[in-house]
Amino acid sequence: MSWLIGALFIGSVVPVTFKIVMPTNKKLLGPGQDLSSAETRALLDQRRRLHQIRSALSLVAFAIFSWLPREA
Repeated sequence: MSWLIGALFIGSVVPVTFKIVMPTNKKLLGPGQDLSSAETRALLDQRRRLHQIRSALSLVAFAIFSWLPREA
């Protein structure tokens, strides 16, 4: 059962990326985006926070997989 829970955590990274992170990436990479603007800085800060969610999901999955008993 722990394998399934770990798989769900690591698998959740993909939908989080597409539903939550990609809209911010599209705004950052949009045509005419002023790279030195306050809006760009705010978007980069938002993207950093969103990436931390993805990293946390991966870290939880790693922890689950690390604590599973090893089969010989």
